[in-house]
Amino acid sequence: MTCLKKLITVGVVLIPLMVLAGACERTITYTENVSSPSGCFECHSDVNTALVAAHYQWENSRHASGGNIDRSSSSCSGCHTSEGFVSRVSGGGSMSVDNPTVIHCFTCHAPHSRGDLTLRVTTPQELANGESLDLGGGNICTACHQARRDVNTYVKLDTVELSEHWGPHHSPQGDMVIATNGYEYADYNYLRLNAHRTGTEDGCLDCHMKTTENNILGGHSFNMTFTTLEEGGIEETENTNGCNVEACHDGGVDDFDHASTQTDVHAMLDELEALLFNAGLLDAEGHPVEDRIVLSQSELGDSAGAVWNYLIVEEGRSFGIHNPWYIRGLLESAIEFMTPAGSSPIASKK
Repeated sequence: MTCLKKLITVGVVLIPLMVLAGACERTITYTENVSSPSGCFECHSDVNTALVAAHYQWENSRHASGGNIDRSSSSCSGCHTSEGFVSRVSGGGSMSVDNPTVIHCFTCHAPHSRGDLTLRVTTPQELANGESLDLGGGNICTACHQARRDVNTYVKLDTVELSEHWGPHHSPQGDMVIATNGYEYADYNYLRLNAHRTGTEDGCLDCHMKTTENNILGGHSFNMTFTTLEEGGIEETENTNGCNVEACHDGGVDDFDHASTQTDVHAMLDELEALLFNAGLLDAEGHPVEDRIVLSQSELGDSAGAVWNYLIVEEGRSFGIHNPWYIRGLLESAIEFMTPAGSSPIASKK
């Protein structure tokens, strides 16, 4: 009888293979060649510069070198370090990080394990007050850019003790875009602009990632403004490309002070800050006064709500753009409460 032979060439591992043909039995070995890319360009073409552009845009971002990177304690690392963020959104929970890295490419993407550039976070993120809204690709932004505190349980206590760190966490842009989690006075009608909430496919990304002619604005820099020093003085460039697409303002926006929104919001913030300072609730630097006790479920409780509204708008840093109607409403209602009847030039009840 003849024996059947089978030879498979694949590489390094020796595996015994029993081949039976009639009465013949023979052990045959084969090798298994496992190959992997020897360099980046076996997958990435050197004429495709999209990843290079993204990298240089990111280098101009606050994610790369802002003042709040690398905060590695267990309470901060989930948003301020790459390792903490990946652990948190992957279900690993909060963790302290010994050697943290900044928010970078592999924080939001995992191409070498997934085989593509899909985002790690795709589902709507719940804010501290339980609200959520599907912002498409922008859902990954609201995983961090939110107040982290629920105004309904944080302000509406028997007593509120102010401190320099009292109030919403920094960068609560998610709350402001969705138009929620402000302190809402009982006798005021708060409006929401839905175009910036649901009128775009990918929320934050449709504006902040709209590319420009350089690496400083848009793209993975996420920057919307850039300031340069020119011969004639300081010049600010604004990325209005996202505003001026056909489905939105269709070329009708020259700058972010569209319809005087930012002018009005800055004026309201200044007025509210002065009122809160005069009431002994804010210090000269605009921080809540340390150890100031505010009674809740009373007019003084509503005063703490006015401090909250001031802080959540100020920290949101869009000065009205993210949701003009809601942001105006938060400031107007707080000014109206803090101002003696009829003396405010801005506040008007709806």
